[in-house]
Amino acid sequence: MKLFNNLFKASKTPKNIASTIPRKRSGKNQNIDRVIDQIAKSFKDISRKDIDKWRQSLMLVSLHEHPRYNTYADLIDDLGIDATLKAQEQLRYSATLSTGYQIRNKRTGEINEQATELFQQKWFFDYLTLYTTAIVRGAKVIEFQNFDGHKIEFREIPKRNTATNYKRIYPDLNSQTFIDYTDPMHKNWVLQLGDDDLGLINNIIPNIIWKRNVAQSWAEFCEKFGMPLVSATTNRSDNEHLDKVEEQLLALAEASIGVFPEGTTIKFDEANRTDAYNVYSKFIEQNSNEISAVIVGSNTLTANAANRSQTEVHERSLDFKISQADRRDISFNVNDELIPLLIAQGYSELSNDDVLEWIESKEEIDLQQYWNIVQGILQDHEVDPEWLSTTFNVPIIGKKKRQIITNQNNQQDEENNNPKQKNTGKAIASWKRPDYS
Repeated sequence: MKLFNNLFKASKTPKNIASTIPRKRSGKNQNIDRVIDQIAKSFKDISRKDIDKWRQSLMLVSLHEHPRYNTYADLIDDLGIDATLKAQEQLRYSATLSTGYQIRNKRTGEINEQATELFQQKWFFDYLTLYTTAIVRGAKVIEFQNFDGHKIEFREIPKRNTATNYKRIYPDLNSQTFIDYTDPMHKNWVLQLGDDDLGLINNIIPNIIWKRNVAQSWAEFCEKFGMPLVSATTNRSDNEHLDKVEEQLLALAEASIGVFPEGTTIKFDEANRTDAYNVYSKFIEQNSNEISAVIVGSNTLTANAANRSQTEVHERSLDFKISQADRRDISFNVNDELIPLLIAQGYSELSNDDVLEWIESKEEIDLQQYWNIVQGILQDHEVDPEWLSTTFNVPIIGKKKRQIITNQNNQQDEENNNPKQKNTGKAIASWKRPDYS
């Protein structure tokens, strides 16, 4: 099998993105020499993990000549099913991606509607989701499969076959042959998402391992001491009699009812271990808190007994600090890597002046405060009704017609509001024109 089909043929090597003149799109661009098709399947470690395996994986990652991420990637995949980790990851991903975005030309200041429509597709949402995952679980490498208008397809290169610290892809882990994905041949098809090779999860791997192992020990404790020990004492020692006693003891554990031979005494021995909760539960709780603190900055966002005021403070830290930092990293990647790649693939609706812009200004303050600011502007300035309708999600069909009050109605209101004419008990004199007919 040829792992590197035409890899080092200089005659077929395209130019770098920086020096490539954007060509006009003429249909569908498809990646013929796909790197992902060269990935060979290999054994994946699913055994019980411990601290020694984590340290061993870090040693393999730091090898200078031929680093290996397969052990570390298998470790992350196995530990990634932790419930606390999954919950905190979902919180961080949702806080980061709950903001709208658009493509704006930084030179003219105008919104690029066509480019924004291109990015408002499922492929880009998958791109954003994968990037936020890379922040937590380590840098990832993707390869674009084809470009067909708004339908853009890409696939993730398995992390166990990548070495992002050296920009390499190892198609066969049993071989030292690798692909440099920064090579101009792959420059317009392969992108790296994220800069942290190991991700935030590397800081809490010991906590996840300890938590899992202690939970397993607690499960074993429950099996041993969760139910009382049932013992039987009999005055006969023949095998037939003992077999009947054993059979009834096994049935008693399920139904709590048994028929024993004469002369048999049954005893239930309760386990006297009252400190198990403090030993196991508190240890698991401590490690869960540290996992939450690293991922979302606190442990109160998902805690049942959390104080409301503290929870709101930590929620603002997640929404306005952590998630904004993640969006800033995504913007750097899209502006510096993705948009130039799309231009090189012939997307003429994009230009080098286009940048990704997050629509988050009105989320930085309370909606009521934002409306008060807008009301102050409306007193002296005209505001676009379409912007008001979009910003506050209110359908505006036009200006309200004001009711014109006649002078007669105003005079009647003044008479009714005159305190001298109220409650006098006298009728108000009025002149009536005489009839001369």
